[in-house]
Amino acid sequence: MSNQKNRDFTKNLDNCYNIVRQSSAKGGISAIEISKKLDRHRTTVHGYLNTLEYMGKVESKNGRWFAKTGEQTVKPLEKEIVIELPMPKNQWRQIATLEAQVKELEYLALPRVAESIRIFLDKFKETRIIRITGKNVDDLDLEKLGNLIRQANQKTSKIDFKGLLKKLKRSRVNDSQTDMK
Repeated sequence: MSNQKNRDFTKNLDNCYNIVRQSSAKGGISAIEISKKLDRHRTTVHGYLNTLEYMGKVESKNGRWFAKTGEQTVKPLEKEIVIELPMPKNQWRQIATLEAQVKELEYLALPRVAESIRIFLDKFKETRIIRITGKNVDDLDLEKLGNLIRQANQKTSKIDFKGLLKKLKRSRVNDSQTDMK
């Protein structure tokens, strides 16, 4: 941005803030009213208001804008890091078996059983994802990250796929016997 554009933007931002400040005691002001007073398009005014909100100078309540009282602070930007851990080598075969069984159960018109297995698989996959949210995720301590990965692996290792597959086979045998009667 050139210096002139910076000055114009800052001037318009100040004008917008002054209008909001003057209107706060009277019940606030809408973005459309501000756009009329500033003779600017409402999307431009929304840009000013969002900038002022980010700076901690204004806030919106039910579509009306008010000047904030007290200390103005800049809102911290939050970032998120998502780490998908690979499937454990000793469990990928069971997971593939369960996914195949879901398709077979859907084919056999047993959607409730298929859905329960799908939910189980989704929950399992969630244990393989680490989400880190915060302002300082760039400064993430590698030791903490290592601990998070160990915790995810411990959660995953507690899941008994063999037991689930045995129960599933038993329930399918029972279902087929019930169908024969």
